[in-house]
Amino acid sequence: MKFILPILLFISLIIFSGCATSSTVTHDRPGSTVNVHNPNLGLDDYLNRLSGVRVYGTGQYARVQIRGGSSFELPHTPLFVLDGIRLGRDFSSVYRMVDMNKVNSVRLLNTSRATLLYGHDGYAGAIEIITEE
Repeated sequence: MKFILPILLFISLIIFSGCATSSTVTHDRPGSTVNVHNPNLGLDDYLNRLSGVRVYGTGQYARVQIRGGSSFELPHTPLFVLDGIRLGRDFSSVYRMVDMNKVNSVRLLNTSRATLLYGHDGYAGAIEIITEE
């Protein structure tokens, strides 16, 4: 009888820890992806909708930063990636390059995920732009 209680506690611990582990395995935060429904809006408008992104200004002259990154030596601008191709950090050239009529979604990658995918280029995070196939 005295062994039943510890065994039940052990089993419940295994069950609850397994449930907690499976529920926390998520790669995208809420607000980390925005689907593009109105091609009349600019890329800066959609970036403003992403949680964790700061956009200063409008249009091609806007400056984009991902909140949370801080470094005195390195710029805070994220890496822009279009369908897996690195476009660089210059938002003005990315803004002119991207045809919003073909964009399906815009996704934010935080610094750790961006560094994992893009190496040193992802140190300030990344903005992935996904177009229609």
